[in-house]
Amino acid sequence: MRVAKDVIEARRQLLADLLQNGRYLALDRICQELSISPATARRDLNELERSGRVKRTPGGALARFTARFPTFNERLNAQAPAKQALARQVLPHLLSGFTIYIDGGTTPYALARLLPEADIPGLKVVTNSLPVVDFLSSTSVALHVLGGSLVPRQSLLLGGEAIQSLRQRIFDVAILGAEGLTQAGIWNSAPEVVELQKAVIRHSRQSFVLLTSDKLGKQAASLLAPLGEPLRLITDASAKQMEAQQIPVSMLQERNR
Repeated sequence: MRVAKDVIEARRQLLADLLQNGRYLALDRICQELSISPATARRDLNELERSGRVKRTPGGALARFTARFPTFNERLNAQAPAKQALARQVLPHLLSGFTIYIDGGTTPYALARLLPEADIPGLKVVTNSLPVVDFLSSTSVALHVLGGSLVPRQSLLLGGEAIQSLRQRIFDVAILGAEGLTQAGIWNSAPEVVELQKAVIRHSRQSFVLLTSDKLGKQAASLLAPLGEPLRLITDASAKQMEAQQIPVSMLQERNR
């Protein structure tokens, strides 16, 4: 029996909404949520990808960043003094001759803005962030850019090519951003962001995640790491705020207590 066009469009819109809420869904989960066959799910995903609303992946699909997720510039000035204060706490860990990785978030970008005045001899920066590239390209800091697919609204380079370009690299320090911190751990906005971050952590001797207190208690789309993983948390959240969310105060850096 032929299905009415408006019914198909309503189903596809529901699928797009599900992906925006969850960021990533496997094909079997899509079939379960919408009570449709794998063949129907693939047709719907193909159409949504053609219209630019989702991106197909092996075994499923993920939502593209849209107007529902603020752009880099829209997020840049939020909590700006706090971001700069967190970034300054990283500077003592950056030594002469180090190779460091700077993530694509606005808080890691705050660190990039401090590097020219810090004047660390022989420092090399690797990044997937186009704003970091734009800022540091006019300074004397040695700069290397990962390959990858451009995510325009977030000014990021992501995907398999970006991960492949890490193969021959070892970082002394990695500086990462995140979208949330709960009892379960540290969260970020999309699976493809977290996939690259996990690869960076594997290639780093020491990794910091910078997280402002407004992210406390928030769960984003994808878990980066549970509490207790080898990530050093730098946050302006107080011990009282951490305890209110039932997050171990031991996660705090000593200087933040």
